[in-house]
Amino acid sequence: MTSLGFIGLGSMGGPMAQNLVSAGHDVTAFDLDDDAVEAVSGAGATAASSAEAAAADAEVVFLSLPEPENVEAVVGAIEDGLREGSVLVDLTTSTPGTTNGVADRLADRGVDVLGAPVSGGASGARNATLSIIVGGERAVFEACEPLFEDIGEDIFHVGDRPGHGHAVKLLNNYLSNVALIATSEAVILGDQAGLDRETLVDVFSVSSGRNSANQDKIPDHVLTGEYDMGFKLGLMEKDMRLLSEFAGDQQIPMLLGHVTRDITGYAKTKKGHDGDMTRVYDFLEELMVE
Repeated sequence: MTSLGFIGLGSMGGPMAQNLVSAGHDVTAFDLDDDAVEAVSGAGATAASSAEAAAADAEVVFLSLPEPENVEAVVGAIEDGLREGSVLVDLTTSTPGTTNGVADRLADRGVDVLGAPVSGGASGARNATLSIIVGGERAVFEACEPLFEDIGEDIFHVGDRPGHGHAVKLLNNYLSNVALIATSEAVILGDQAGLDRETLVDVFSVSSGRNSANQDKIPDHVLTGEYDMGFKLGLMEKDMRLLSEFAGDQQIPMLLGHVTRDITGYAKTKKGHDGDMTRVYDFLEELMVE
């Protein structure tokens, strides 16, 4: 049994914390949302009154937060209480620069940092089938790998700097978002030409154009009218904004990336920050079809 702190109990963090409890770990959890804390404590975690209390004396502290700014704020609050030899694992979709900065900041305190963003959505978090993309020293990764196996299925060590994990996550989300936009346009165009949407998606999903949008997002969440992928348009736009920041840091012009960022931004404005990411299909349909 490992003593864990878990800060951030949203749609991803809450289920991950519960899975760690189910695996037999001693989890102390905190979130600004009292209901989220109650749900995790009801599953067997210890409720903390603050982020500092959740992190105090933990061998490993997990963060699952909305934005890089939240990560920096929480680290600022807990760093004095982190014990020497502990590990901070940032599951947040953040920027490589943020993660590397946190690692440099905590190194003098003898605290190791792993950047370990996840992919697989809320269902993956609930079912412990997430992909976990980890950057950081290999020895630290290997020590924490059993914990990752309690919350995920496909575990990757992608580089020795903590920010490497977040770099790969941003690139993965970029490909996912481009696929959703491009597939939406293709299906809308085919629909206007008199083709059956379901048949189009069936063809795409087993042909050279297959991707996560035509295998899952559009057939299961758009064509059904459910729009319940469980990932907000606001977060989709945030990921593209962070990708642009990362590309700027690397002095790499992301031509399609900037267009994708703008489309997601417009979709968020029209469909709302909390609209499901699959609502980008409706946004594009309204834009393309008079």
